[in-house]
Amino acid sequence: MIFQESHLPLLSGNDYKMIVISCYFGKKLTGVYKAPMDSKCFFFSNNPKIRRAAKSKGWEFIFVEHMPLTYDYRIASLQSKYIKFLQFDKKKIGWIKGESILYFDHKLEVQLEHIQEAEKICKTEVLIRNHPEEKLHIQDEIDEAIGQKRYAEVMDKTVDWVEGKIKFENYSSSNRIMATGFILYTNLKPIQKLCDDVYNACSLLGQPECQIIWGVLSQKFEKNITRIDWKKLDIHWKTPKPSLVGKLYNLTIRLLYGKQK
Repeated sequence: MIFQESHLPLLSGNDYKMIVISCYFGKKLTGVYKAPMDSKCFFFSNNPKIRRAAKSKGWEFIFVEHMPLTYDYRIASLQSKYIKFLQFDKKKIGWIKGESILYFDHKLEVQLEHIQEAEKICKTEVLIRNHPEEKLHIQDEIDEAIGQKRYAEVMDKTVDWVEGKIKFENYSSSNRIMATGFILYTNLKPIQKLCDDVYNACSLLGQPECQIIWGVLSQKFEKNITRIDWKKLDIHWKTPKPSLVGKLYNLTIRLLYGKQK
């Protein structure tokens, strides 16, 4: 695990015993939303061109140089799970025992009030939102995901994995699908195994559709999870626009590689 060294300032002025992380992986450029707190916010990427955008929005940028830069959406999406499911060296963000970690996708414009509300609601080791659609079965997520190329490529292998877990390991096909784009980890020790298992399964299958994997493996951790309705935290969801230079760069990349789905 090789990271470019990040020279971080002393963190102060933050009333929350929490670290916020987000990330973006891939050759295309993206905009970055403003960091929701004035310190302890870290943005990971394997694209050094995003550094300026992240720092200008109040994030400490951490360059993940051991993951190759790619325009393959499936591979880039898989790379992001390394951050989402806490596989990185937590010393790089100055994490200390007892500190919460909030992860959210870069497409979510999270505000301080969302963090305050999530902290207030969470009574377990993890808080996560239910999917905005009422998907009550793993198959519901599979049916939707198969329409997207980056998920469909390895869906046969994924379905075999799901069926094996149900048949041989006493998992159920019935579990309301959760949205993994916003996860508050309040106590890492009892939940790290779930994170490890989800990450390893995604990597083994080459499947970035982690909501399927989470929907299966999280069943044995239900007592550790606080679920909330999608609308409980009214968070704006939209890909942040890159700068004009970034748009021109992305157009060039698209002409070279074609449209990714």
